[in-house]
Amino acid sequence: MSKLQTFLKYFGPGLMYAGAAVGVSHLVQSTRAGAVYGYELLGVVIFANIIKFPFFEIGTRYTIVTGKSLLDGYQNLGRWPIWIFFIISFGTMCVIVATVTLVTSGLFATILGVEIQPWLLCAIILSFCFLLLAVGKYSALDKLMKWIVIGLTLTTILAVFFSFFANVPKLSTPAKSFSLSDAVDVSFLIALMGWMPIPIEAAVWQSDWTLAKKEQNGGELPPMKWALLDFHIGYWGTTVLAIFFLILGSNMMYNTGGQFSTNAVTFASELIRLYTSSLGSWAYPIILLAAFFTMFSTTLTCFDAYPRVVANASQRVIPRLASVSREKLYWIWIVVVALGSVGILAFFLTSMKGLVDFATTASFLNAPILALIHHLILFGKDIPKEHRPSPFVNLLSWFGIVFLFGFSIYFLQVRFFS
Repeated sequence: MSKLQTFLKYFGPGLMYAGAAVGVSHLVQSTRAGAVYGYELLGVVIFANIIKFPFFEIGTRYTIVTGKSLLDGYQNLGRWPIWIFFIISFGTMCVIVATVTLVTSGLFATILGVEIQPWLLCAIILSFCFLLLAVGKYSALDKLMKWIVIGLTLTTILAVFFSFFANVPKLSTPAKSFSLSDAVDVSFLIALMGWMPIPIEAAVWQSDWTLAKKEQNGGELPPMKWALLDFHIGYWGTTVLAIFFLILGSNMMYNTGGQFSTNAVTFASELIRLYTSSLGSWAYPIILLAAFFTMFSTTLTCFDAYPRVVANASQRVIPRLASVSREKLYWIWIVVVALGSVGILAFFLTSMKGLVDFATTASFLNAPILALIHHLILFGKDIPKEHRPSPFVNLLSWFGIVFLFGFSIYFLQVRFFS
């Protein structure tokens, strides 16, 4: 078997990660960052991806070394880590799925050219996701993701290239500058970094997707080098895409007097206009479909991931569930997530922007706790020294933990006590 054939055999979990990551954090938050602040937050996007890298890589590394789910690593640290993961995932799963589905529904409504209540559109989308997962399970998800991510990547690269040559009228007055003393600016910064590139609990998703890929490959886990290559392509590829979305927002909207709507359908139209203003009106249907399928992939992967890992975690924290099959629990939690997400949109939705910022801020405040747990697993007894990352990654991990704790405290001080 050639190297290419070997790589393609194991290629998949990294793109699953990319499909989940390239969604709200990229299409919404990165683009908003460029539109409001220009290139000022470009370094923040790069920085967030770098400092969080060790906390995501562990999802692949731990599973390849041990052959187990990362949740086994949580459990081996004691009772509290697995309870913390369960509480965080259970407490945020419906809000996060509701958020990504809402953005998807805006693009879906634009495609259909109709006005439908957001909660009803979201119910339709989640019902379709349910059927897709029931029929195809991991295999369908794996195959679909490759085409979606590749398609959006190519169209985004083209849009960014042509945006440098677009004639966009700018205001003569100075644009807003970012300030760390401004509570609004700091709140947006936290929201931007909260899902940049994705909530840290997604490392457990990556771990469980690797195990699902193992089943697809006849019970064989890939060698470490191939598994890490797959992960690195997904992780650093999404980092580059986050930069591209920020550049696109800056080139096409910064200091123009325009701003994104808080309505999901209107936002979708404005987002597509960024592409078509750069590429031309001929690209409208292509970009619209690419953006929709990108957000749909995020919805689908999150809708699969949360029930998958919460089913796993719930069996570990609630002894009576240990006798229930993991498959049955998975479908029970899928129904819970679907009903909870639609309920949030039906009864509590007031603004797409507000829901996005709430979900991403909650993820940022959870991040330092999960980051510390991941560090203890990564450099703990479960992973032999020869399979641990380099001393530089160890240092980067500690720096990331200190930064995430410190900036969370700073945010709370600015937001509530200044």
